[in-house]
Amino acid sequence: MNARARVTPFAALTVLSAAGLALTLVGPVDMGGDFLPADDPRRLSMILVRAGSFLMGSTEQEIETQHQEYGGARALYESEYPQRRLWLDDFYIDRTEVTQSQYKAFVDSTHRDAPSLDREWAALWSWKARAYPGALANHPVVLVTYDDAVSYCRWAGKFLPTEIEWEKAARGADGRSYPWGNVWDDSRLNSSSSWSDHPLSRIEIWTEWWTKDYHERLRGKQVTTLPVGSFPAGASPYGVLDMSGNVFEWTTSWYDAYSGSPYANSEFGTEYHVIRGGDWYLDPIYARAASRLRSPSDHRVPTIGFRCVCRESGVP
Repeated sequence: MNARARVTPFAALTVLSAAGLALTLVGPVDMGGDFLPADDPRRLSMILVRAGSFLMGSTEQEIETQHQEYGGARALYESEYPQRRLWLDDFYIDRTEVTQSQYKAFVDSTHRDAPSLDREWAALWSWKARAYPGALANHPVVLVTYDDAVSYCRWAGKFLPTEIEWEKAARGADGRSYPWGNVWDDSRLNSSSSWSDHPLSRIEIWTEWWTKDYHERLRGKQVTTLPVGSFPAGASPYGVLDMSGNVFEWTTSWYDAYSGSPYANSEFGTEYHVIRGGDWYLDPIYARAASRLRSPSDHRVPTIGFRCVCRESGVP
């Protein structure tokens, strides 16, 4: 099978790595064509990501550079290896994360439990009497589990993205580090660095900054979510917004080693789902398009939201 072969969900796909080696991946990779009719209301809020190849992951050199420049455990970066070139057919992805007001329509229609958590640090985002905090209507919905995200996407006639879809929509075909290019720019996203009066260029600098006035920050009084689409200059090559910063986003992919990776990690497997994109809270290293973080499926926190995709056929 060649790299452009169309396959059914969960079948094997042969792809080429950045080194020119054939790799076989297994996963839901059938994305269909330009399949949404012009009058389909889903098109109004979604971006078409055209079929083609793209670079996914990071090279060994990129991993070492990030580790040396930013610090922290090397394992933080190793899950991005190896870099390889993948092919995806056309798919649509939401222009922004799902908002609080959009999620309310789902809650009202399905009678699903509203996003809420009885913790002081979650109070700013917790719904009361099945209503979201009034000032946050256009902020990304948070305090949602993996199952909440999957259920919303199905209700909306869509799917939760795989991390393959997510990364292509975020970085385009050229393997750029961030949706807007290769140079960090904290004016293009909502991250902890955007709220600091000095660059958070290493993990120990971020740690020191965040722990100062810790409780005030954790209540969202100094650092918090912002309305979706607040940073148009941070758009991806396709015009998708907020792929870096604001909130992490659920994907259907398990946090496991990429095919061909020599690295082992006790957290690899089918216990955690991959979340992508960075957020308003953690350090900027997670805002890179290739960065992978993991979360338990039942995790309900103010730093994880989601967006949806549309495919012509297949199942999540």
